[in-house]
Amino acid sequence: MKKFLIAVCVLLTSATGTYAQTKLGHIDRQGLMLALPERKDAETKMQNFAKQLDDKLKAMGEEYKAKLAEVQAGFDAMTQTQKDAAQRELGDLEQRITTAQETAKEDLAKQEQELLAPMVERTDKAIREVATANNFNYIFDSSTGMVLFYDKGEDIMPLVKKALNITTP
Repeated sequence: MKKFLIAVCVLLTSATGTYAQTKLGHIDRQGLMLALPERKDAETKMQNFAKQLDDKLKAMGEEYKAKLAEVQAGFDAMTQTQKDAAQRELGDLEQRITTAQETAKEDLAKQEQELLAPMVERTDKAIREVATANNFNYIFDSSTGMVLFYDKGEDIMPLVKKALNITTP
């Protein structure tokens, strides 16, 4: 992908005739996403969801510690069958905790995707509208590090912010 973008840039900058009219622009997409007013609400929702997951995992950890302490306290008085059953129960608890941790990571990633998707769609639409209205042929995302030099390009951040009614600097 990087080689393709470089090849396109080289072709566009070296071409003559109709390609000489190519208009390039760039935007710091990450900065734009951070400027969105709904970002704060999404961050709050993410933090609350993460806290719920963390509380659940802590409760499971406490359950494990309590069971371990119970087993250790009565271990000498247990029969071998009871010891085996207690070890299986502790192993099952460990497995449940591991599974819950993995599921929590996945759920957190899904939650983030769900909260970001509307913002990404909104900014994509605004970028397309600004690019079309201002006759840009290509818009590069300067926040990804893919653009090494954009002296001849135009930063469309102010135009997109205006289209999104964002008044922050």
